[in-house]
Amino acid sequence: MAAFTFTDFKAIVTACGVDEAETAALGDSALDSKFDDLGYDSLLVYEIVMRVQDDYPVTVPDEELNELNTPGELITYVNSQLTGA
Repeated sequence: MAAFTFTDFKAIVTACGVDEAETAALGDSALDSKFDDLGYDSLLVYEIVMRVQDDYPVTVPDEELNELNTPGELITYVNSQLTGA
């Protein structure tokens, strides 16, 4: 399976109801921004992860999710699971 990219992340965020223009405006610096700083509450982050799990053959246990604080950390985690799958 192909890698999970920042573009894929942004598409999922848009599918979760975040304004498309707002999501499109996310630059590479957002990779290291905390979800809270991006305005993503825990419910939105949970929904993003659920959609990732629906679209990719990965599982993100709750205890792991609690340690993933930025889009970059989530992307890295998903890709590590994909390469191990």
